[in-house]
Amino acid sequence: MLKMGREDLKKLLGIIIMSDGTISKSGKYNRSIKLETISYNKCQHTLFKKICRSIFNKNVSTISYKTQGRVMLCSRLYGKKQIEEMLKLSPTYQTTSGPNKSKEEFLQSTQPSISFINEGKTDIKKLALRIWFDFDGSIIPSFKIKKKRDKKKDRVYDYYQIQFECDINISETNPNLIKELLELCKSLELRAIIKKDKRKWSGIDGIRISELNSVKKFIEMGGPVTIVKISSKSHRLKGTTKRKVCKGVARIIRDVPLSYYFKDRKSAIGKKVYLDSLLSKYIKN
Repeated sequence: MLKMGREDLKKLLGIIIMSDGTISKSGKYNRSIKLETISYNKCQHTLFKKICRSIFNKNVSTISYKTQGRVMLCSRLYGKKQIEEMLKLSPTYQTTSGPNKSKEEFLQSTQPSISFINEGKTDIKKLALRIWFDFDGSIIPSFKIKKKRDKKKDRVYDYYQIQFECDINISETNPNLIKELLELCKSLELRAIIKKDKRKWSGIDGIRISELNSVKKFIEMGGPVTIVKISSKSHRLKGTTKRKVCKGVARIIRDVPLSYYFKDRKSAIGKKVYLDSLLSKYIKN
């Protein structure tokens, strides 16, 4: 990836900043491009540093600090000229309203944009989506039981279905970026929908790819670009790399029947226990 041209690398750095970084333009000594993550995902800072060095030929400073019982890493690239260069891609990287503006005022102001990706080459589009997933995405595979009802010849039949499902989520609350993320997915022939959440300032929580052909296609693009680990938000997958989960999901889709039907709940639950253990095995091996 680092062998590509400077302009393409700038676009990928723009995605890192947009998804999980910030640009600070104020203060003589605070003008910087910043990435901040939990410490066990040092691999993301390594990528950030390498891209910054390749583009600007400048070193990135990294510090660690503790907050709320967690060790965090903060990497910064200082430089007014570097910030100005990145702002030529998108006029702003501020994705939320913040404390100084109301929601309405913010949405009427200049909005962040990834048009620099959507107007570009397909291989850069794929890398951009993979990077956004790496820095601010999640993957949730599961076998789920659902009670179904069918009607044949005036008789009603209840049965149980076990179905494999997998959600690939990319977090984002900015309406303009959501629109452009959906356009990006569509251009890559991936079916994506908007995730709603009333608790978020915009009522949006991101996009979701769950149609299995699209899930498979995304994983075949390469999944995450680093060996980033899944956070403690997932009790089941905490500490597992996203890359391992993606590979496990690809194997499940390839090797295992994805739907099962049962007349009674007890049989369905027994099968689900087995399938859950199989899914865990596929992900860990």
